[in-house]
Amino acid sequence: MLAACDQIQPAPHPTALPGAFPTGPPDAGTTIAGQPWGLCTRKQLKTYPPVLDKPAATYYAGPWCRSEDGGTAFLWVYAKPLFNGELPEEIRAYVNQDAALLARGLRTTGYSMISSSPRGTDVRYEARRPTSPNVVRVEVLGENPPPQGQTYAGTDPLRLGVAVRKAGPTDTPAPTP
Repeated sequence: MLAACDQIQPAPHPTALPGAFPTGPPDAGTTIAGQPWGLCTRKQLKTYPPVLDKPAATYYAGPWCRSEDGGTAFLWVYAKPLFNGELPEEIRAYVNQDAALLARGLRTTGYSMISSSPRGTDVRYEARRPTSPNVVRVEVLGENPPPQGQTYAGTDPLRLGVAVRKAGPTDTPAPTP
């Protein structure tokens, strides 16, 4: 007889979303941070860099698309509910890790950096392949998600963006040290 054993209860799964969207592909266009975003067309999706992974649908809502600077911008909003003990700052760090992995994917496939944000700030990385007419930007934008159990009520949610546009005359890769 095991008198000291209690039945183990699984940790309750959080239900409050940290953003206005559930994880996975969107059903409709939306406005985020005052900018309209639509469902991605097949033509827009073809412009997504094939060397880049897409953020996981289990953590992000999206992508949404829009025309920007003569190219296409893609947007994913962080949408996984926070578990007990998870801090909004940790989630921001995770989203920055995801963006840093995308930037690393560009570097390891022959893209050269044009510009990059300083260490310790949100990721913003622009790069170009020497043989490509396009520039790719990866960046983290928006506010931290709310604490666990609270639903985000703002208009500038934590998100990850990827943009592809034609390179201009100032889009030359930075010299490597």
